[in-house]
Amino acid sequence: MPHDEEPLSDEAIRGIEESLEDIRAGRLYTLEEARAELQAIRRRGLLE
Repeated sequence: MPHDEEPLSDEAIRGIEESLEDIRAGRLYTLEEARAELQAIRRRGLLE
């Protein structure tokens, strides 16, 4: 795996921390769930 010498920004670190908290709290979707939700939205005409 390539190594990036540039440090993560504070914003990137906060985003990672928020994502980890979402995972711990169970706020996540499988690919299939996300796909089904997007298809339902598209069928209702809310997404082009």
